Amino acid sequence: MTLREMKIKTFSLIEEFYPEEKGLAEDEDVLNKINGVINQIQMDLMPYRKINASTEVEIAKDDDKEIDLTSLIEGLYQINKIYFGKESVEYEMPNDTTLILPDDYEGAFKIYYYKYPELAKLEFKDEDEKQKYDSKYEFELDPDLLEVMPYGVAATLLKMDMISNYGQYFKAEYDARKNQLDSRRSKGFATITGGYDI
Repeated sequence: MTLREMKIKTFSLIEEFYPEEKGLAEDEDVLNKINGVINQIQMDLMPYRKINASTEVEIAKDDDKEIDLTSLIEGLYQINKIYFGKESVEYEMPNDTTLILPDDYEGAFKIYYYKYPELAKLEFKDEDEKQKYDSKYEFELDPDLLEVMPYGVAATLLKMDMISNYGQYFKAEYDARKNQLDSRRSKGFATITGGYDI
């Protein structure tokens, strides 16, 4: 889903969608806030379905064996697994972002990790640049999360609306939809063989 499509969904939800407008809405305050709010909701939803990524690392004999993984991996959220192939390597991780390899280690290994989503840009030189960006930017979040996101964006945009209470309505809807999310990407299965005929 593109940023433009997310804005159309959100503006339609809050009855702010004006397709004839370049920014898709008339309210300047909403237009100025929406990218920042979308980023905030992305960060809130991301842990429900983490974004998988991996990188290969090559370590030479003379390289430092204490590695700060945040300097090695841009956008690192959480390490999932470090894979040395068939080789057995005893390494340590004194914290979530530091890897200590044996002094004599040299070779390559793969790090499987979860990453932060790429956030939407906030500043543009003009409306045309913004429109092009909105059409090109693709969300990295899981499609299930993108279906929940417009409610969180709507709730945040309308939270100061004290008269209609739409902000509270969308917040309740957002929370309810978040609570229904299943963090598993697949539901496991079991095979049972043998047994008795009854």
